[in-house]
Amino acid sequence: MEIRQIRYFLAVQETGSFTGAAEKLFVTQPALSAAIKSLEEELGAQLLRRGHKKVTLTPEGLRFRDRAFAIIAECNAAKSELSSESAQRMLRMGVLNTLNTKPINQLIYHFTTTYPDIELHLETGTKDILAHKLGQGKVDVLLTSLSGEEASETIMPIYQERFQLLLSRQHPLANRSSVRLADLHKLPFVLRKNCEVLNEGKRVFLAEQAQPHITCRTDDDAWTLMMVRNNLAAAIMAETVLQDGLVSIPIIDFGLVRNVGCLWRMHSDHETVRCFTQFAAQSLAQLDLQAS
Repeated sequence: MEIRQIRYFLAVQETGSFTGAAEKLFVTQPALSAAIKSLEEELGAQLLRRGHKKVTLTPEGLRFRDRAFAIIAECNAAKSELSSESAQRMLRMGVLNTLNTKPINQLIYHFTTTYPDIELHLETGTKDILAHKLGQGKVDVLLTSLSGEEASETIMPIYQERFQLLLSRQHPLANRSSVRLADLHKLPFVLRKNCEVLNEGKRVFLAEQAQPHITCRTDDDAWTLMMVRNNLAAAIMAETVLQDGLVSIPIIDFGLVRNVGCLWRMHSDHETVRCFTQFAAQSLAQLDLQAS
């Protein structure tokens, strides 16, 4: 089995065709087809179902795909580690796009000042996209929300936080010390499509017979904050989200929380990953879990 064959196989499953894979890899289609056929013969299993319109994975191909991703990721990691002893150390970090929070910003800032020799490459994205990139070895570590169902990664919880009502200072409810879901009935509201507890939150609202008036649906928190800041709507966001002068009020009967933590690939032996996870563990007590 050759790395080249595995790369060819993954390109076919990504593009859905031998022609597309050959163009992507700048090789001839006959050479690519022959390499994959040889791989199937060596494994003793058909990996691809060759249809008239599209090439799909067989059940055996689906199982092999996960192994193939892992093999390529380990190969890339080995090349990176052995490329140059004098090269600056690098950490590729994925950060959930809803984690623009004070404790996460503090953690990243203090890590970079403590380890100035480690070049930090940050990438934000949705939970699913970042998890996929972690599995492919395209990022080394994730800062994300934890569901409790993560099985293939190593996990370190960092902090837990409540979801609260975010308002403009000019909002009629802005001076309240707390609210109930009933207070939000028919209230102009932003529906955050990227919220980690969106489905659970809908069920909680339904159980309390509270139905806000949705005036904006967005997966961009910048739009959410703009709507709230201009007093056009209210929103529910995690309590440590950077508020820039807005008001965050506890919702007594909402009850949902977000568990924020760090994920990295099992068996990862990157020195920079170890540096970051150890630093994060030591920094937990110093994190400011109050939003500014």
